[in-house]
Amino acid sequence: MAENNNQTGKANKLNKKALLKIGVSVILLTVVLLKIDRVQLVQNLLMMNPWYIPGIVVLIFANYVISSIRWKKLLIHREHSEQISVRYLTGLYFIGSFFNNFMPTSIGGDVYKVYRLGKKLGDTTTAFTATFMERFTGVVALLCISSGALIKLLGPLGIGIFALAIISIPVGYICLWIATRKIKKLAKIYDSISVYKKTPRVLVVAFITSFLVQMCAIFSQFLVFKSLGADISPFYAAFIFPVIILASFFIPSLNGIGVQDALYIQLIAVPTPGVTADLAVSASILYHLLRLGVSLVGGVLYAINKD
Repeated sequence: MAENNNQTGKANKLNKKALLKIGVSVILLTVVLLKIDRVQLVQNLLMMNPWYIPGIVVLIFANYVISSIRWKKLLIHREHSEQISVRYLTGLYFIGSFFNNFMPTSIGGDVYKVYRLGKKLGDTTTAFTATFMERFTGVVALLCISSGALIKLLGPLGIGIFALAIISIPVGYICLWIATRKIKKLAKIYDSISVYKKTPRVLVVAFITSFLVQMCAIFSQFLVFKSLGADISPFYAAFIFPVIILASFFIPSLNGIGVQDALYIQLIAVPTPGVTADLAVSASILYHLLRLGVSLVGGVLYAINKD
């Protein structure tokens, strides 16, 4: 009885969190739509240059495929990892992106990916660690790209911010080590991550592929704005899109809906001459739709093969 009550309590807690995150998306999106010219928004979408669409779709596909190669590299020294192919991981990546459309935050699909990979390996800790490191290297790459662009935009101040981004890597590792002393459950994860110290080449490859992945994400959004006739500085794009991507990762929302739209207005439309709020939201909606379209591949894969 106690176990059933505990499970019910956890389920209720998860439901409340999900409702909170969905509520954030709904509220932010409602505020955004009330602040813009909705007629002009539709006209912007109708005036979009369709020749950009194939390039954007290719970049989104490339993002998932390169991410899967990175994921495989992070599994390369793990027990039973030889049975995991890049093809299998790519399928999981697309399915995870499909689940992101329905799960709160853009990392919700990682829960499914960890579950399926852990079941395949027979080791959930290894699956979690590889998936975490795959995400972590991506976050570090975003920080480096964004702060690196600031060197061009801000000069010496940008160099200082870039240095802080680099320093954050060992600081984060030390914080995890400290946390393991107080939270025993983190000890297994820390030990699993520590294995990578013996294979630095794996981490180097993971970081290199992470830069490729994030450049695909940044450039795909840049092309969305170009397709609508918006002129954004490439250096400003390299600075601001990583900020928006990271915010969409961590701010409670339904796959970044509402959060991305609001940030497009505040961080792109407001400081960029010629980019109106309705144009920024048009770009955000278009990007949401293109990602949704690509993620439907994952829905098909999930439907035809659940192994």
